[in-house]
Amino acid sequence: MNKKRAKNIIFSFCILCGTLLICEVLYRNNFGYQNINIVMAMAIFIITAVTEGYIYGVSSAVIGVFTYDFLITSPRFGFSFTVNFPVTLIVLLLVVLTSSIITTSIKKQAEQARQKCQHAELLYSINRKLLSTRDLDTIIRYSMDYLKDELMHSVAFFEDIKPNGKLTPYFLYEEEDVGIEFFKREEVFNFVRLASDKQEAVEDKDYGYFLPIMTQNITYGVFAFSFSEKDLNKKQKMFLELIAEQTAQALRMYRLMSEQQETKVMMETEKVKNSFLRSISHDLRTPLTGIIGASSTLLEEGDKVPYEVRAKLVEGIQNDSQWLLNMIENILSITKIQNNDMVIDKSEEIVEEVIEGAVLTFHKRFPNTKITINQPDNVILLPMDIMLISQVLTNILENTQRHAGGRRSDVSLEVKEEGDFVRFIITDTGPGIDPKILPMLFNFTITQENPYKDSRRNLGIGLSICKTIIRAHGGEIQANNRPEGGAQFAFTLPFDE
Repeated sequence: MNKKRAKNIIFSFCILCGTLLICEVLYRNNFGYQNINIVMAMAIFIITAVTEGYIYGVSSAVIGVFTYDFLITSPRFGFSFTVNFPVTLIVLLLVVLTSSIITTSIKKQAEQARQKCQHAELLYSINRKLLSTRDLDTIIRYSMDYLKDELMHSVAFFEDIKPNGKLTPYFLYEEEDVGIEFFKREEVFNFVRLASDKQEAVEDKDYGYFLPIMTQNITYGVFAFSFSEKDLNKKQKMFLELIAEQTAQALRMYRLMSEQQETKVMMETEKVKNSFLRSISHDLRTPLTGIIGASSTLLEEGDKVPYEVRAKLVEGIQNDSQWLLNMIENILSITKIQNNDMVIDKSEEIVEEVIEGAVLTFHKRFPNTKITINQPDNVILLPMDIMLISQVLTNILENTQRHAGGRRSDVSLEVKEEGDFVRFIITDTGPGIDPKILPMLFNFTITQENPYKDSRRNLGIGLSICKTIIRAHGGEIQANNRPEGGAQFAFTLPFDE
């Protein structure tokens, strides 16, 4: 016997006992049988209204009539079975029948109202969550969670529906139901494609129920359930359609936001590209003009020009040519980065040799700069692309002189082992980095409005490339101003991938 049934029995028994007690009081005080009958009818009505089912009301009516006849009517403590007995029993049974019909209808309407309220609250919650989400995986997961909890069945969602081949479903498993292998059958794929093409629900007694997710004649996917149509009642179907509609609206908003974002990125990219080309054309013109002028002077007036002047002209040609070569290398690196074409070909290299090569290249351009190198006594082997890391070191070292503003700027390069990483620290004694451009130092954002874009000797792309190279190696790079003056750059490279 469950708790509900025991509760109904105890309630009916208490009401009957209380009613018989009231009837006894009315009988002793000569209030008339008609009042006693009314009290008895009211008791049976209360029992029928509160308890569930007809059994408690009918049982209470039969027991009440027999007890009433036995205890109250003459002869007392005996059954009279007069003509009033069946009439009273019939009246009470009619009360039971009438009250049961009324209360059952009221309870049914109340339950329907409660379910509608729950569904309305649930749909509001679903709608609010889905429309506030801008991530495809989260949208699908929310919808499938609601469906699984409501229907107590495994559910799969197919998004990228192709005419042929295998489909990859999102899947949520319900205990004691089918697994994901069920939704990977070719027969299931065929029903999914059919539902997507027809843009209407498809059902099969063996493979389940397939509901397309669509709005404005655009199909965004298909929900698949492992049960057939006969397992779904009308309310469940309505719930599924509402969830499908909400999911379709959320997916539509997601697609629109993605397209809008892509358009915005394309516009920004085009804007940056145009500004970049303007900067390149301006910066190429200056060194090329210098090279052409110096070479023309040497060709036309070579013998008449003193040796010291010729040496300076040749040195200027060499410096301008070297700068143009570095800039072209940076431009090629940017092209690789933008095309996602940068290949990191790592091999174990001796750090000391990498630093020696970068310093040698630096000294060719800045032979008078004092550079101090501090590194551990032990040999350090690091997996790296030696050409790219050499480019990073060379760019940073040359920046220490390019931004010195004509002042003397000594350089220090230190190498430290820190757990799984090796840290490279480059410091100088120059004027430091303008605090206004420090937050954007590693971001390649050349725009017409940017007042801090570099001039001829600095195009503003070297440090952006450095950041990309270091991160592609699994490290980090940062820059700051030293309290005692000058700038400091530091980057890390991991020992292992």
